[in-house]
Amino acid sequence: MFENNLIKQLVLIGGGHANVQVLKKLSMTTIKGLNTILVSEHFEATYSGMTPGYIHNDFSKEDVSIDLQRLCLNAGATFIRDKVIKVDTNNKKLELEKCPSINYDLLSINSGSISSTKGIKIENESRCISVKPISHLVKNIKLIDQILKIKKTKVAVVGGGVASFELAFSMIRRYKQNIDITILGEKILAENNLNNKTRKKLLKIANDLDIKILNEPVTHITKKFIKCKNGEAVESDLNLISTGACLQAWLSESELDKDENGFFIVNNNLLSINNDDIFITGDACSVINTPRSKSGVMAVRQGEILKENIFLKLFNKPLKKFKPQKNWLYLIGTYPDYALLNYFYLSLHSRLCWKLKVFIDKRFINKFKFINKKFMKKKSLTLEKEKKIEMYCQGCGSKVSKKNLINFLKKEKFNTNLSDSSYIMFKSKSILQTIDHIKHFNSMNPFDFGRISYLHSQNDILAAGGKVESLSVSLGVPFSEGKVESFFLNYFMKGIFFESKKYHSTFESGHTYHSNEPGITMTMNGEPLNKSSKDLANCGELIYLTKPLGTGYLLSAYMNNSNLISSEDYKKIIYFLKLSNYLSADVARKNDCKVMTDVSGFGLGAHLSDISKSSKLTANISLKQNILINNNLDLLNNHKSTGYKYNFESTNKFILNNNNNKFTNILFDPQTNGPLLIVIDENKKESFEKEFFNVNKFQPYLIGYFSEKSDVLINVND
Repeated sequence: MFENNLIKQLVLIGGGHANVQVLKKLSMTTIKGLNTILVSEHFEATYSGMTPGYIHNDFSKEDVSIDLQRLCLNAGATFIRDKVIKVDTNNKKLELEKCPSINYDLLSINSGSISSTKGIKIENESRCISVKPISHLVKNIKLIDQILKIKKTKVAVVGGGVASFELAFSMIRRYKQNIDITILGEKILAENNLNNKTRKKLLKIANDLDIKILNEPVTHITKKFIKCKNGEAVESDLNLISTGACLQAWLSESELDKDENGFFIVNNNLLSINNDDIFITGDACSVINTPRSKSGVMAVRQGEILKENIFLKLFNKPLKKFKPQKNWLYLIGTYPDYALLNYFYLSLHSRLCWKLKVFIDKRFINKFKFINKKFMKKKSLTLEKEKKIEMYCQGCGSKVSKKNLINFLKKEKFNTNLSDSSYIMFKSKSILQTIDHIKHFNSMNPFDFGRISYLHSQNDILAAGGKVESLSVSLGVPFSEGKVESFFLNYFMKGIFFESKKYHSTFESGHTYHSNEPGITMTMNGEPLNKSSKDLANCGELIYLTKPLGTGYLLSAYMNNSNLISSEDYKKIIYFLKLSNYLSADVARKNDCKVMTDVSGFGLGAHLSDISKSSKLTANISLKQNILINNNLDLLNNHKSTGYKYNFESTNKFILNNNNNKFTNILFDPQTNGPLLIVIDENKKESFEKEFFNVNKFQPYLIGYFSEKSDVLINVND
């Protein structure tokens, strides 16, 4: 028997133009034995070359964005949405803002830069938006829209480079007569690669668009003015900081060697000159002896070498050298459907140049789209050590290593004696007990998955009218060792602890094992707080859901690369997967709820029909788009999770669908950490809804009521 034993850990920091090319290569080639992790603050990476086009509405946000979660899904990598706050090169470890730390064997830093404000005093009352990282500007476009709706706005672009001009042109096109722009900077169009013809044309275009140019260094930004070194003051309501690049604080504080401008020095293989386990690309680095200006073009070129060198290094082969070009093509958006081309001594301004720019930009961004494509066939390579492993014990010897387990328990200050069992003391003579298992979703942050597993299991105890007091965990991690095994063990367990501590439940015992299908099995013991049973519903009582439905088919659509679902949709899915039902159950109990159940793997139809059958009633429900996480009917009807078929076959015969309600498919969709189905006396309607809103900040979903028993268990109405 041959297993894919994960022995090395590659960590990518940032979804920059270089790192995404590494992930793209992994979407076409499987490296057996390698565990890859991407850490990024955002679900999307914004392609800088198309951002001006996004600002002046030639492209949508989806057009200019790379969906990092989906890219990781196709690459077989784990995506962690978080911020790195420290790189510990001595221990080969990253400290994260919210998630547990991560150890690496090989690291690639491509996190971009921030706009430098060195030498500029910025008052707190001033309204400033940094252009770098470019995702920050895109995120703030709606804010800029709101500001400019109020009145004609004086905008200052602080910088003076090509990017400042292209940004100013885009702003004029977006906001037309409602904006007055000034570009300020010590060096105006000082890029070495610009020829004089192009400089003159850019200045003329700026003049034609009534953009003012002030060739002076900025020293002070106040609420109403920008002050220059020569004493001149320019009125400004909004300031866009498009100055040179500088490193984020956590990078600046690292011990990696830097040049006189504060950027990491890398050799021509793109490795740090004092750490050959760390690749650095993009704005964060300077290639030794070959100074070049920071640009997206340079990052893209470096990515072409990085994606080769990372894997060459993993296989201990000679690395390729990066040879930065001295000159490169500029295509600068100007008027509608016009661009200015600059290359060596060539300078052209035409519609054809715009078409060329769009072609080049789309060719790059489309490499990272997987629209309506199933997972592609991949080449397969194997790390050397992995070839020696012939089989893993599938019996009692399949546990994770004792060393990693003991290290984890020590860090968490648990008993390291590894007792065979635990004593659990309860006040009540009776306890509630439940067991549940869910498999790890491909590419999902294991820390988030640990949280979701706890909340999913907790629902059974809440639905029975209780509170979780203790839990035991059986943890399946991928076949792995060393840093990889520790990563999954730590992330799964710390995600579980994150939630259990919030609800004051105690971890009593656990078991670990290796598996081709990683997942978490959780046994929970609960204290009964009030009686809740499926046979206690009465005529006239109201039926509520505590949150919307759809995790099953939406995840299925996303994981099959449907073009109907975006990274914005995925954010919503994750939000509801991590949303606890604890407070909602508490509100229900306070309003004398006697019937609760959780909507989980068998779907809403099965759980509701169980209540109808047990209480000898019929549920009359109205299905509307508000009960869906995503109300796109094409998604609901065209994508079904694997559990849908069996849920439909076992439950549909008990359901009458009056007038063919178009949302009926949601009845059979399996849910992970789905809503609670809560039954409330109609006399408690007002107090329940008010208290529910107070704790959740949204209304519960009223879907129907119970009536006398008819020929069916569920009536679905319009």
